[in-house]
Amino acid sequence: MDLKDYWAIAEADIEIQNPVTDRKLRLLDDYCDIRDGLRVLDVGCGKAWLMRQWADRHAIDGTGLELNPAFIDFARRRQPARGRIDYVEGPAEDFVPEPDSYDVVLCLGATFALGGFVQAVEWMVAATRPGGAVVVGDLTLKHRPAVNTHQHLPLDAIESLGVVQRHGADVSAMISASDADFERYASHHRHATLRWAREHPDHPDHDEVLDKSRAGWDYYLRTIRPMLGWTVLVGLKT
Repeated sequence: MDLKDYWAIAEADIEIQNPVTDRKLRLLDDYCDIRDGLRVLDVGCGKAWLMRQWADRHAIDGTGLELNPAFIDFARRRQPARGRIDYVEGPAEDFVPEPDSYDVVLCLGATFALGGFVQAVEWMVAATRPGGAVVVGDLTLKHRPAVNTHQHLPLDAIESLGVVQRHGADVSAMISASDADFERYASHHRHATLRWAREHPDHPDHDEVLDKSRAGWDYYLRTIRPMLGWTVLVGLKT
């Protein structure tokens, strides 16, 4: 099945599509100095919860890049009260921003869309005006395995911070997901996919949805829960 269809099922019940709470994300209002007139770019925006919250309260000019049409449709049906948001459907790498043109550039949980964490940070910093905010959220390594598991593991939070600094942004704030945040996020995925499978026993994608659900749940239990976290870094471009 198309991965976009799987994620539409797995994230049917949530608007914040990352392992973090709305309360923690609202800290970004101050960290990014959100106000009227800002240009905001959200890479892999999904349902664009954060940008829509900003546009409800401020006259921002937002652009959301998203590959999944189901998520874009959800976001478009919830137009904000004050700001304007345009959505661009397709691969993020196909979008070419003008250099130094955005006040805030976000990528929460979608650095893979730009080739990985390091490549994403480089791309984002280039698109941000001097003094603007680069906001990147991704998996981080909390505890290294006692033995070499030959798994690909992410950078730890300090290493990730160093990447942002080296690419020309001073890290001014961090937000970390708790174990409970990640547990809730993974459980939403597991519950939604199992429910869908029960409700669609004859669907041609039934077995594949269950296979992907089991694999994701197993990865959470065996790798994420004991070893990984999720961290948002806010960098101010120098």
